[in-house]
Amino acid sequence: MKRLFIAAAIALLADIAPGWAQASASASLPCISAMGLNYICNLGSPEDFVWIPGTKYIITGGSVATGGWGLLDTETKTVRQLDLTQPRPDLKTYPDCPAMPDAKRLTAHGVAIRPTRTPGLFTYYTVTHGFPFESVQVFILDARGAVPELHWTGCVQVPDNLRGNGVTAAMDGTIYNSVQLKNGAKQADYFTGKVTGGLYQWKPADKTWRLLPGTEFAGNNGVEISKDEKEIYQAVSGSHSVEIISLADTAKPVRRVELKWFNVDNIHWSGDELLTAGVMEDEPACNGTRKEMIENKLDPACHRGFVVARIDPVTATYRVVAYGPAIAEFGGASTAQIVGGNLWITSNQMDRSAWLPVPGLKK
Repeated sequence: MKRLFIAAAIALLADIAPGWAQASASASLPCISAMGLNYICNLGSPEDFVWIPGTKYIITGGSVATGGWGLLDTETKTVRQLDLTQPRPDLKTYPDCPAMPDAKRLTAHGVAIRPTRTPGLFTYYTVTHGFPFESVQVFILDARGAVPELHWTGCVQVPDNLRGNGVTAAMDGTIYNSVQLKNGAKQADYFTGKVTGGLYQWKPADKTWRLLPGTEFAGNNGVEISKDEKEIYQAVSGSHSVEIISLADTAKPVRRVELKWFNVDNIHWSGDELLTAGVMEDEPACNGTRKEMIENKLDPACHRGFVVARIDPVTATYRVVAYGPAIAEFGGASTAQIVGGNLWITSNQMDRSAWLPVPGLKK
């Protein structure tokens, strides 16, 4: 499997002092390049995104009401909002939503894309919160035309005590919901190493969520499925690791990728590369680790430097693709994709996505 070596290292700011003040709202920041990063802004908190295979487009998550669920054109570096007014409901498979919820009130947290048997036609999944209830929303993503189209198909309701974060799926429609917080757990709990979540499976045949044994971790975060659908790659924020789980027997991870120095967030295929992104764990600009911030009652939204890494699931190793410092213009790095020789990074704190050319990345 092809390896990506360290391709970009953006110099750390020498004059950042501990406790450096961060901007309170990214919308008030100029949308101009900073520390080697270029931006596309006004995306409505695009916490997660995925590349649409065979196209130049990345589809973003976020809130429709604030400009989310858009298409990033990686060539023109522009964004357009997707039209969600033409649903194609499948009530047999997804009876939980008899009609499409109000698109302006939906949000997209974790997202996933799976090919269908028809070239250019995909199934797109999103974790949504609050409205109309905790759920995974399902769409047809049609990329056979000049510009991809998104059509709502249905949804799967999730119990109120399970707050999902990431999602992935198999070709047969089985959904895997990475629940980060359950039964009232808080983010601060997994920052300090407490078990807070689990990986839940839903099959179209029985339409029931089931906890997979052995998948309860300290902050289940992003999740991805192997190309052959035999393994699950579970990102875990509290232990800074990717747990590689056999779907034949989930009782104990078969391999683990240790990522101790940065907080792994989402994990996605980008072509043949398995990429993860996250923020620096021990960040001087934030006066230390996230655990220390909780203990010292410091600002948890303090911007940390970003890291993007390529995971080799066979050898359970990783290589850094790029990293950068803590800056006001970009924080909360959460997802990465490689398209057209550029590295794209999105955020769980900002209204923007960042991109930078990285020498050595495949075109």
